[in-house]
Amino acid sequence: MKKKLLIVLIMILCLSACGKKGNEEEKASYELGGNTYYNSVDNYGHEDHSKLWFGKDGSFVFTDSYTDGYNELSGKWTLNENVVTLDVEDGGKESVSKLILEVLDKDTLKLRTSLAGSKSDDLFSTIEVKGSSVEPKKEETTPAAPEETKTDTKEEEKKEEEKKDGTKKEDTAVTPSEKIPCTGITSLYRNYWSYENEKDWDLEIRPVPENTTDKITFKSSDEKVVKIDDKGRATAVAPGKATIEAVCGDKKLTVNYEVRAKGVPATAASYKAKFSDVNDAFQPTVSFDPTGTFVFTENVYAGMAKIKGTYKIEDGRYYCTVTDNSSMQGFAGQDVKEIVFKVVDEKTLKLKTDLCMSGSGRLFYLEG
Repeated sequence: MKKKLLIVLIMILCLSACGKKGNEEEKASYELGGNTYYNSVDNYGHEDHSKLWFGKDGSFVFTDSYTDGYNELSGKWTLNENVVTLDVEDGGKESVSKLILEVLDKDTLKLRTSLAGSKSDDLFSTIEVKGSSVEPKKEETTPAAPEETKTDTKEEEKKEEEKKDGTKKEDTAVTPSEKIPCTGITSLYRNYWSYENEKDWDLEIRPVPENTTDKITFKSSDEKVVKIDDKGRATAVAPGKATIEAVCGDKKLTVNYEVRAKGVPATAASYKAKFSDVNDAFQPTVSFDPTGTFVFTENVYAGMAKIKGTYKIEDGRYYCTVTDNSSMQGFAGQDVKEIVFKVVDEKTLKLKTDLCMSGSGRLFYLEG
């Protein structure tokens, strides 16, 4: 008898261990590294849709559809259960530091943060999608009418009571519409800039909670610079600076908005690189003038050489056409015809051209 009990106990322990192993396998994390996910829609009608690539080293590149092309964001990603967090290190034209996605299954992600081209709730799949498309409008649903049978029953009960006591009962129950006050206003941006004549920039200004009964209103301090509609979408009109103000209930939020002329910055600007092993006097520097000219002072080990020329700004990049690089002769970069900088943010440029001491990827920081 004891022998039989021992055998049964051993079998139970084995089954328990197998079940535990199966559960552990079910909880295995999603493998995102090395995969590319494509947005199922394109809100600007581009042929190539927005896409998100995950590196196995924890890096990511998000190529987002933009009004006149595409914007590239990059940084590090982490996965916690079914939530993917993208910590943005280089946002290109976007002033955003963090993106959130929800893993629906191993082949599908749902974006939980809005960008310029990709919106919250957009689905990203491992299946590449091409072709012009726009996000379908969400159908509005009409609340179901209350059941007539319940209303009829109450009316009948009321009439029966009136017959018994010979009086007519007045309706005393009043159901006022519930008021939900606004407790705050949020925005992804507190400082924003765009080029003149660019339209429909969603500043992501939202009341808290979003179902508040208080009405949110928007106002521009100078509509000759930027206009704002009742949905919080901005239209850049002419170069200058203005303030966008949002008011909901007794809450208020402001966003500083700058409109820049296409082709040149509003004022002269100078950016300097930072090399840890070089003193300040020998740090490479690039200066841009509103007249459309630039001067790049490069460290060529034997001293400082100057590269001069003209420039224009397009798609978040400075395109510098070299007209004089005579002092670079004999050094790396002596044959360069064009120097390109990518705008990282309002105070940072990233060099995209190899020169002498300054190589592609080097960051230049606004002085002053």
